[in-house]
Amino acid sequence: MRVRENKGFFQFINGVLSTYGFTVLVFIPIVILFGEGAKDFSSLFSLGGAALSMATLIQLFILAIIINICSTVLFTDRWIKNMAILVRSILFFAIVTLAIVVFVIRFHWFPVDYVEAWIGFFISFGVCSTLGVVVGRLKEKSENERMNQALEKYINGK
Repeated sequence: MRVRENKGFFQFINGVLSTYGFTVLVFIPIVILFGEGAKDFSSLFSLGGAALSMATLIQLFILAIIINICSTVLFTDRWIKNMAILVRSILFFAIVTLAIVVFVIRFHWFPVDYVEAWIGFFISFGVCSTLGVVVGRLKEKSENERMNQALEKYINGK
Protein backbone atom coordinates (compact mmCIF):
# COMPACT_ATOMS: atom_id res chain seq x y z
CA MET A 1 0.00 0.00 0.00
CA ARG A 2 2.84 2.40 0.83
CA VAL A 3 4.41 2.03 -2.64
CA ARG A 4 1.08 2.81 -4.28
CA GLU A 5 0.70 6.00 -2.20
CA ASN A 6 4.23 7.13 -3.13
CA LYS A 7 3.56 6.42 -6.81
CA GLY A 8 0.48 8.66 -6.70
CA PHE A 9 2.42 11.39 -4.93
CA PHE A 10 5.26 11.28 -7.45
CA GLN A 11 2.77 11.28 -10.34
CA PHE A 12 1.17 14.38 -8.84
CA ILE A 13 4.56 16.13 -8.44
CA ASN A 14 5.46 15.13 -12.00
CA GLY A 15 2.18 16.65 -13.21
CA VAL A 16 2.75 19.88 -11.26
CA LEU A 17 6.30 20.27 -12.55
CA SER A 18 5.28 19.44 -16.13
CA THR A 19 2.44 21.98 -16.03
CA TYR A 20 4.70 24.58 -14.43
CA GLY A 21 7.51 23.98 -16.91
CA PHE A 22 5.16 24.23 -19.87
CA THR A 23 3.60 27.42 -18.49
CA VAL A 24 6.99 29.07 -17.96
CA LEU A 25 8.10 28.02 -21.46
CA VAL A 26 4.97 29.64 -22.90
CA PHE A 27 5.68 32.83 -20.94
CA ILE A 28 9.33 33.18 -22.02
CA PRO A 29 8.68 34.33 -25.61
CA ILE A 30 5.74 36.44 -24.45
CA VAL A 31 7.96 38.24 -21.94
CA ILE A 32 10.70 38.73 -24.52
CA LEU A 33 8.31 40.05 -27.17
CA PHE A 34 5.83 42.06 -25.11
CA GLY A 35 7.35 42.50 -21.65
CA GLU A 36 8.70 46.02 -22.06
CA GLY A 37 5.42 47.36 -23.38
CA ALA A 38 3.39 45.60 -20.72
CA LYS A 39 5.46 46.20 -17.58
CA ASP A 40 3.37 49.17 -16.43
CA PHE A 41 0.18 47.35 -17.43
CA SER A 42 0.55 43.90 -15.86
CA SER A 43 2.22 42.48 -12.78
CA LEU A 44 3.21 39.46 -14.89
CA PHE A 45 5.65 41.71 -16.74
CA SER A 46 6.88 43.82 -13.84
CA LEU A 47 10.49 43.28 -14.95
CA GLY A 48 9.74 44.15 -18.55
CA GLY A 49 11.39 42.00 -21.18
CA ALA A 50 14.24 41.04 -18.87
CA ALA A 51 12.66 38.25 -16.83
CA LEU A 52 9.71 36.90 -14.91
CA SER A 53 9.65 38.11 -11.31
CA MET A 54 9.87 35.72 -8.37
CA ALA A 55 6.29 36.68 -7.46
CA THR A 56 5.08 35.73 -10.95
CA LEU A 57 6.98 32.43 -10.86
CA ILE A 58 5.44 31.57 -7.49
CA GLN A 59 1.95 32.52 -8.71
CA LEU A 60 2.39 30.29 -11.77
CA PHE A 61 3.61 27.45 -9.54
CA ILE A 62 0.55 27.77 -7.28
CA LEU A 63 -1.65 27.76 -10.38
CA ALA A 64 0.10 24.57 -11.58
CA ILE A 65 -0.69 22.96 -8.22
CA ILE A 66 -4.36 23.97 -8.49
CA ILE A 67 -4.57 22.64 -12.05
CA ASN A 68 -3.09 19.30 -11.01
CA ILE A 69 -5.32 18.98 -7.95
CA CYS A 70 -8.32 19.47 -10.25
CA SER A 71 -6.90 16.96 -12.71
CA THR A 72 -6.24 14.39 -9.99
CA VAL A 73 -9.68 14.74 -8.44
CA LEU A 74 -11.65 14.87 -11.69
CA PHE A 75 -9.75 12.35 -13.80
CA THR A 76 -8.86 9.69 -11.26
CA ASP A 77 -11.52 7.04 -10.76
CA ARG A 78 -10.45 6.78 -7.14
CA TRP A 79 -12.26 10.04 -6.40
CA ILE A 80 -15.13 10.12 -8.87
CA LYS A 81 -16.37 6.85 -10.32
CA ASN A 82 -19.68 7.56 -12.05
CA MET A 83 -19.17 10.85 -13.88
CA ALA A 84 -18.90 11.00 -17.67
CA ILE A 85 -15.54 12.14 -19.04
CA LEU A 86 -17.24 15.03 -20.87
CA VAL A 87 -18.71 16.34 -17.60
CA ARG A 88 -15.33 15.91 -15.88
CA SER A 89 -13.62 17.81 -18.69
CA ILE A 90 -16.15 20.65 -18.59
CA LEU A 91 -15.78 20.89 -14.81
CA PHE A 92 -11.99 20.83 -15.11
CA PHE A 93 -11.86 23.70 -17.60
CA ALA A 94 -14.49 25.69 -15.68
CA ILE A 95 -12.57 25.37 -12.39
CA VAL A 96 -9.21 26.18 -14.03
CA THR A 97 -10.74 29.19 -15.79
CA LEU A 98 -12.22 30.39 -12.50
CA ALA A 99 -8.84 29.95 -10.76
CA ILE A 100 -7.12 32.01 -13.46
CA VAL A 101 -9.78 34.73 -13.22
CA VAL A 102 -9.18 34.86 -9.45
CA PHE A 103 -5.43 35.16 -10.08
CA VAL A 104 -6.01 37.93 -12.64
CA ILE A 105 -8.00 39.89 -10.08
CA ARG A 106 -5.95 39.08 -6.97
CA PHE A 107 -2.48 39.50 -8.49
CA HIS A 108 -3.34 42.25 -11.01
CA TRP A 109 -2.23 40.20 -13.99
CA PHE A 110 -4.04 42.78 -16.09
CA PRO A 111 -6.71 45.45 -15.47
CA VAL A 112 -10.08 43.82 -14.83
CA ASP A 113 -11.95 46.37 -16.94
CA TYR A 114 -9.68 45.98 -20.01
CA VAL A 115 -11.83 44.01 -22.49
CA GLU A 116 -9.02 43.40 -25.00
CA ALA A 117 -6.95 41.69 -22.29
CA TRP A 118 -9.84 39.36 -21.45
CA ILE A 119 -10.30 38.54 -25.13
CA GLY A 120 -6.57 37.81 -25.42
CA PHE A 121 -6.71 35.67 -22.30
CA PHE A 122 -9.65 33.58 -23.51
CA ILE A 123 -8.09 33.13 -26.96
CA SER A 124 -4.69 32.11 -25.57
CA PHE A 125 -6.26 29.91 -22.89
CA GLY A 126 -8.43 28.28 -25.54
CA VAL A 127 -5.47 27.64 -27.83
CA CYS A 128 -3.30 26.24 -25.01
CA SER A 129 -6.16 24.12 -23.69
CA THR A 130 -6.89 22.76 -27.15
CA LEU A 131 -3.22 21.92 -27.66
CA GLY A 132 -3.16 20.21 -24.27
CA VAL A 133 -6.23 18.13 -25.11
CA VAL A 134 -4.82 17.16 -28.53
CA VAL A 135 -1.43 16.19 -27.08
CA GLY A 136 -3.17 14.26 -24.28
CA ARG A 137 -5.35 12.38 -26.75
CA LEU A 138 -2.35 11.56 -28.96
CA LYS A 139 -0.44 10.29 -25.92
CA GLU A 140 -3.42 8.23 -24.78
CA LYS A 141 -3.89 6.80 -28.28
CA SER A 142 -0.19 5.89 -28.48
CA GLU A 143 -0.26 4.22 -25.07
CA ASN A 144 -3.43 2.29 -25.96
CA GLU A 145 -1.86 1.14 -29.21
CA ARG A 146 1.29 0.00 -27.40
CA MET A 147 -0.80 -1.87 -24.82
CA ASN A 148 -2.89 -3.54 -27.54
CA GLN A 149 0.28 -4.63 -29.35
CA ALA A 150 1.68 -6.06 -26.12
CA LEU A 151 -1.60 -7.86 -25.43
CA GLU A 152 -1.69 -9.31 -28.96
CA LYS A 153 1.93 -10.43 -28.62
CA TYR A 154 1.09 -12.06 -25.29
CA ILE A 155 -2.03 -13.79 -26.63
CA ASN A 156 -0.36 -14.96 -29.85
CA GLY A 157 2.75 -16.04 -27.96
CA LYS A 158 0.79 -18.62 -25.98
